[in-house]
Amino acid sequence: MLKFIGLFLLFSLQLQASDEFTDKIKPIFDNRCIACHSCYNSPCQANFQTYEGIDRGANKELVYHGTRIHSVQPTRIGTDAHSTKEWREKKFFSLNNSRNLSDNILAQVLALKDRKTITRPEVQVAESHVCPETAKEVTKEISMPYGFPAIATVDHQTINSWLAKGGPGPNAEALKKLNFIKPNTKKQITSWESFLNQKDLEHKLVARYLFEHLFLAHIYFSSDKESFFRLVRSKTKCSAGVTEIGTRRPNEAAGVDEFFYCLKKFNGTRVTKTHIPFEFNPEKEKRITKLFFGSKWKVDKLPSYESKIAENPFIAFKDIPIRARYQFLLDDAQYQLNTFIKGPVCNGSQAVNSIQEQFYVFFISPDADIMVTVPEYEKRVRTPLMLPGVWGSDVEVLETVPLTKKIVEHRETYRKLRADWKNKLQPNGARLIDIWDGEKTNPNAFLTVFRHDDNAVVLKGAVGDISKTVFMLDYPLFERLVYNLVVNFDVYGNIGHQMMTRVYMDLIRMEAEEMFLSFLPVEQRVNLRKDWYQGLITEAKMKYVFPLLGKETPTQVQFKSTANAKQEMIQQVLWTHLKPIVKNELDPINWKKLASPYPKKQTSIQEQLSKIVGIDSEIKYKFAPLFPEVTYLLLKTLKGESKFYTLIHNREHKNISWILAEDLRLAPVEDTLTIREGYAANYPNLFLDVDESQLPSMIQSILKMKSPEDFKAFTKSYGVSRTSPEFWSVYDDVHKLFRKSDPVEFGYLDLTRYSLDY
Repeated sequence: MLKFIGLFLLFSLQLQASDEFTDKIKPIFDNRCIACHSCYNSPCQANFQTYEGIDRGANKELVYHGTRIHSVQPTRIGTDAHSTKEWREKKFFSLNNSRNLSDNILAQVLALKDRKTITRPEVQVAESHVCPETAKEVTKEISMPYGFPAIATVDHQTINSWLAKGGPGPNAEALKKLNFIKPNTKKQITSWESFLNQKDLEHKLVARYLFEHLFLAHIYFSSDKESFFRLVRSKTKCSAGVTEIGTRRPNEAAGVDEFFYCLKKFNGTRVTKTHIPFEFNPEKEKRITKLFFGSKWKVDKLPSYESKIAENPFIAFKDIPIRARYQFLLDDAQYQLNTFIKGPVCNGSQAVNSIQEQFYVFFISPDADIMVTVPEYEKRVRTPLMLPGVWGSDVEVLETVPLTKKIVEHRETYRKLRADWKNKLQPNGARLIDIWDGEKTNPNAFLTVFRHDDNAVVLKGAVGDISKTVFMLDYPLFERLVYNLVVNFDVYGNIGHQMMTRVYMDLIRMEAEEMFLSFLPVEQRVNLRKDWYQGLITEAKMKYVFPLLGKETPTQVQFKSTANAKQEMIQQVLWTHLKPIVKNELDPINWKKLASPYPKKQTSIQEQLSKIVGIDSEIKYKFAPLFPEVTYLLLKTLKGESKFYTLIHNREHKNISWILAEDLRLAPVEDTLTIREGYAANYPNLFLDVDESQLPSMIQSILKMKSPEDFKAFTKSYGVSRTSPEFWSVYDDVHKLFRKSDPVEFGYLDLTRYSLDY
């Protein structure tokens, strides 16, 4: 009897805690809507990751607007307005505007979807700017989900029932559950907040530095890997409840005499394009304490938030030991790179097209970094290392030319100073031991970046075959990447601001490549650089405007054959310099030019897939250029298991030295495919749904492709059209596998790039 009463009470409590929005509505929005309606690229800024976003509604203004003359006010959910009234004052209009479904915008965009015949849209989501303010303005062209199969009838009825009630948000019990923090996690949060809010000037300065590098992080704790938090500045003490201070950038003055660094729970649904996890735990707290306070140093006066100081981290944080700053970046290098790869923007063609489609990343060891080891040098280069963020969010278009000239002059001054000091301190050139080895345990020492049109990802290890170019980052390069593309960048800024950010990224890329070249034989450097920057105008630009410095300085790295120096260099780093735990997993599918000293062990599936990777299209095979940027392959094995793979189209370029006309600089005969098991991209263009028994025939179909017509025929056999009745089941299966394989990294994929053609 007592057992029955206990079960009855438990059941009663569960009924009381039941909430229509949380239990019925949110899962539908998560699985069918946020694939397009999340982040800044949401059509009409309609963001369904949280109830606040749904309640906020839509706005006709574009966040991504590469040609706007003046900056606009930010519209960040949870930051720039805190009530329905405030959002209406910012010109947001309700999508849930009536309990009468015939007048309700949300109800109508769902009702107009033909449940039998799905019409492909003529333009992609990013190009569709129709934002109806009334149900009468809703047209069939924007019936939802946009160009995909209708949601299930039962889900449609559930949403209609909810809308007829006014579309209520989570009830008090649901909100309590949503905001609940486990006791052990709360204890760790209290410890971190105590550390960040100490009163002495040294701790205040370190807290500011950490905040500016972690404000984009989705922070989680080892005790609870399903709850994520944001580090924010609050007007009130953390224990009294967070009152977030919303500035355009994290390095702007808070506007109050006293503020506090707090961890605010992120209750929105995670999407891969903005999800950048960062783990907090007692070991990390000890590590940061040791890094920044393991030696004595002093702050006489905190730096101001004046632009000339705040936008230049080498001046603002000059009192913090440089080794501590650099090591902090290195410890979580994948996270730090991800902040500017997919952080402040969900996509960014004007910035991301300044990098190659695949490249490896190495780092200079702190012991070999001049800025870390030579105080006199560090003081001399602070000012030349200025960044374009100093000119703010509104840069007059006519001013971009003289400002570019100024920023280039400063950068060239720095480059020459560095080259002179490097020759003085290391006349015999760079050594293999100058490359950071991850302290023999850290897998952040070798990273690979993949760019997919206007977005990118950062992966640990040597993923894919040998990259065309390689980034070698030291502390000044690493920190400038963070500040140019993240801390100083304003997605709401004007065209001038965005252009200056892109121009400086171009300079950083060339520096990072130049640093890698300094490890190679002298006779190889100029030729390799010419191969990376083809075209008469581009070659002239590189020769006369950005000449290769230190090209006569030798290298201490030993090579068997100078003709194959780049490949040898990468292999020496992998097989001689890095410990097995640091270099991450081997890549049995993609490595072909990259020789491995270990026996090549391939499963049957890996062997099949390896037949289509790393093959240039120049001679026989023409299939690589036919593939879209990203294809997800859902594979059902003979054992009845399911796996998913990411097929990445690596587009090669004659050069990437210019902001515009990228299509004119492509080199499709050099294109290749890279395949990685699991997640490796945010924006799939196509799903393939294949049984393992079909894999050999699928591979043969790919190898025989020579034309767009061949690719269309291929997708009819193996692809999942956006209009296919099976589309959502494949989409759901990919997410289930992603969540199971990597629950911390998991986030929903974006469908705004899914192909219109197949």
